[in-house]
Amino acid sequence: ATVVLQPISPAFAEEEEQEAYNNPNIPAGPEEKSGLVVLRVAEVAQFQEKILRAILNGEIKDVVVTPQQLVFGTQILLRNSNVAGNMKMMIDDEIPRSRQRQARIRAANTMNALQKISSNAAKIEREMSPAEYEEFANLYRLVRVELNGLYELLAEREREKYYGYFVAVTEYEKKIAEGVYNPDLDGVLKFD
Repeated sequence: ATVVLQPISPAFAEEEEQEAYNNPNIPAGPEEKSGLVVLRVAEVAQFQEKILRAILNGEIKDVVVTPQQLVFGTQILLRNSNVAGNMKMMIDDEIPRSRQRQARIRAANTMNALQKISSNAAKIEREMSPAEYEEFANLYRLVRVELNGLYELLAEREREKYYGYFVAVTEYEKKIAEGVYNPDLDGVLKFD
């Protein structure tokens, strides 16, 4: 018999949400930067593809990626990035009308590939085979190529703006990772 575990919310979850503490020291959430999200998700896809291919080619030893990691990772990526909403906003507001049809096709291809990663991985109840590692690496490549193509449909000015955001966030994260970020010296990460 197969047991399927369903996540449940604690009884007090709704009550906590209704009585959430409003901390005046926490700044308002950042404005969505759709092109930045597209570039960041493409970066994640590139990273995933690289890891899967390195494992497949024996460049990384004693590392296994489980199908469940792909399912959960994809679900988290979709939820946290709101990539579908950000692509729609980017297409509607920033891509020239003459390129919007092509952009919608790229956005649909991206979402279909991400959904396929999750649904195909969810069907696997054992260690992945080399062919499956390659299948998922190819799907992540497709996500990256489609998102990069979507980004290229932006007008030059918009591409430059979002690339600048991307570089700033990458430098900020590098300093955080290296433990050398100092808000007094480096300032606060701002996009405007």
